[in-house]
Amino acid sequence: MPLAKRSSVSEFLQWPGMDGVPQLFNVASQRSATVGDMWDQNSGQGGWNLRLIRGFNDWELNMVDELLQILRSQRITLEEDSALWKGGKNGKFGVKEAYGLMISPSVPMFPKKGIWVENVPSKLAFFAWEATWGRVLTLDRLQKRGW
Repeated sequence: MPLAKRSSVSEFLQWPGMDGVPQLFNVASQRSATVGDMWDQNSGQGGWNLRLIRGFNDWELNMVDELLQILRSQRITLEEDSALWKGGKNGKFGVKEAYGLMISPSVPMFPKKGIWVENVPSKLAFFAWEATWGRVLTLDRLQKRGW
């Protein structure tokens, strides 16, 4: 997933795989910075310009190394960020399309590829099919029927 230049650094630190790194966020001098603020295009092929309020403690060095490895693996795009709305035809929000989505009946898609598969006993597949539609006679449903 490429980082766009207006992506928030604090949002980036919440990505999966960034477990120890948010502790380093306390050392950042600009906590509301964007990726574009921290990326220096003028240094060769571009590089990170991390602005910190202090040096690192010995126990933080492994986290710093982890952060730098993650940053090296990211692709940076200098294009402007844009929002894409999937409810419209051209990716732009439209009241007419939004209203149409609100009033259209939403029919849940049946997960047939996850139920009707090879090498699954028919009893199990049928049970999964009934459970998908809420038709399994669980204890509460049996009690409602007086059983």
